[in-house]
Amino acid sequence: MNARAAVAGGSDFERAAQVFSLLSATSRLRIIGALCEGEMCVGELATVTGLPQPTVSQHLNLLFRAGLLDRRREGVQVHYRVDQKMRSFLCRAVSALLE
Repeated sequence: MNARAAVAGGSDFERAAQVFSLLSATSRLRIIGALCEGEMCVGELATVTGLPQPTVSQHLNLLFRAGLLDRRREGVQVHYRVDQKMRSFLCRAVSALLE
C-alpha cells in the first residue's frame, strides 16, 4: 500500500496509534521486555516485573486483545509470549530504548 492510499484509508494509522498508545504505559513495556526473554505465565511476570498479579493480568489482556501477544493454556496456567509477527518490532524497540 502506498502512502496516499494509507492516508486515505486511515485504518493502518489507527492500528498504529492503538499500538503506540498501548506502549505508552511503563508497566506494559516492562511486561513486553520480560516476554522478549521468553514465554511466561502471569505469576512469573508478576515476580519478574515487580507488579501486582492483578495488574499484570489486566495489562496482558489488553496486549493480547490488541494482537501483540499470543497465549496458550496449560492446565490452570496461561502462558504468554510476544506475537511472532510483532516480535521483531516490539523486542527491538524495547531493547533500543533500554540501551
